[in-house]
Amino acid sequence: MVKYFFHTGGENMKKAQVAAWLGLLAALSAFGQRAVPGVRLHEKRIVDPSPRGLTLVFRLILRNPAETAVRLTRYDYQVVIGDAEYLKLQVPLPEPIRVEAGSEITIALPVKLNFAHLFPVVPDLKDKDQAVCYVAGGLIFADDRGRERRVPVAFSGDFPVYRGLDFAPVPVEAKSLSIGGAEISLGFALRNPNGFAFTLDRLAYSLELAGFPVIKGEIGEGSSISARGEKTFVFPLILDFFETGAAVADGLNGAALDVRISGEAEIATPWGRWVVAFDRTAKTPVRKSSLSAGSVPAGEKERGQTTFLYHNGPARFMGEAGGTDFAS
Repeated sequence: MVKYFFHTGGENMKKAQVAAWLGLLAALSAFGQRAVPGVRLHEKRIVDPSPRGLTLVFRLILRNPAETAVRLTRYDYQVVIGDAEYLKLQVPLPEPIRVEAGSEITIALPVKLNFAHLFPVVPDLKDKDQAVCYVAGGLIFADDRGRERRVPVAFSGDFPVYRGLDFAPVPVEAKSLSIGGAEISLGFALRNPNGFAFTLDRLAYSLELAGFPVIKGEIGEGSSISARGEKTFVFPLILDFFETGAAVADGLNGAALDVRISGEAEIATPWGRWVVAFDRTAKTPVRKSSLSAGSVPAGEKERGQTTFLYHNGPARFMGEAGGTDFAS
């Protein structure tokens, strides 16, 4: 009986020992997994877009579940676009990034795409509207004892083949001309040559005629401009040649004159909110199809009191224009 008891107990003991060891190994394995720094993608965005290229920024959350701090000392990654390797880098950090025990931090991993370098690698990309950027690599962490561990990462993000925005003056409409002044319509077109639509949230602008500033303002639009679409903004003005000078008068009495448009547009895209600056000067035709002869139009004050007409009422020369009802 005793023998049987011990025999039976021995088998049970062996089973218990095996179960204990398996449990311990499982616990150690689970502990090891918990102790490994975690990396997850938080968000991705595009910054610094231009026809020359853009930067795709991946924001990563680093989590340290260990009981001691770790430091991110370096990282490596490979970028693949259209089945072709665009770049491969190993980046040591001059100042390691410390992640305290039981905490997490957010870091940014920027991938700069230069279209002049990218198009030879992926030739058919220049005819596309967008593509996908694949990133694979690893982050190397070290603990306070100098032991290192590489944590693999892989993520992707799409990006537009951005072709910029085109701001161009539209022909100047001279409705009335006299020795002292003119009534005109002046404006510009915003063209979107890209394969994506956007919402125009804000547009700050300034216009010059023959080098003379005649109007500036800001429009809060909120309207959508479709892919490869355009929107035109036109402003009726009354000019006093005694203030604008002879160059403006000569230009309006001629066939064309220089029109400069400058400012910035704030747009909401599928990849975030962008601010796009613009500055363009172009020789612009002057149309006089509906021109009427005579004095400067009614509504102009005495000399030197030129009035600009807006939907929200008259403004003094070089006054600030608010939103406009003349956009079409």
